[in-house]
Amino acid sequence: MVRYKIPLILQCLTLLIPLNIYMWGDWMLVNLQWAFFRFQYASQGSGFFLANKDISFILLGFTTGMHTVLAVLSWAAGSILLLAGILITVYACIREESARLRTASFFTLGAGILFGLSALERFNGGFAIPLGLPALFLIAWITYRQQPEPDEDEDSKGDDKDADDPGAVPDQK
Repeated sequence: MVRYKIPLILQCLTLLIPLNIYMWGDWMLVNLQWAFFRFQYASQGSGFFLANKDISFILLGFTTGMHTVLAVLSWAAGSILLLAGILITVYACIREESARLRTASFFTLGAGILFGLSALERFNGGFAIPLGLPALFLIAWITYRQQPEPDEDEDSKGDDKDADDPGAVPDQK
């Protein structure tokens, strides 16, 4: 069980890492984006935005433009993949199945790629720094590299080979 705590802690850490920093214009608008929300600072005010709020802005027609729409959609899809990866990791820790950890790492890797695409799309008109994406890729790699532990039964069988083998010759003293 202890070996499953590290991937679980790392997967939960992905929620705390700021993934991207954006700037538009001459520092008129600055965003700091996490997996499920972003903080926006502008001359008109500042605030927190969830991914669903950006999607509702698109659906209501407040936000237009292909780059903005693609940035929001890739951010939302990345959030969904990251949440799926975290839930699969929790399930793998409960069931102690290391094969599911590899599946969770693929979801985390896919989320990182989508967050990177979101940063590229938001780059139009300013700059984007993918601050937390290397950490997200590293977490996916560490989760993927988790090796299954050998069973205790297999270790004990190897040590007591003479006791289990009826044809073994007893030790001569």
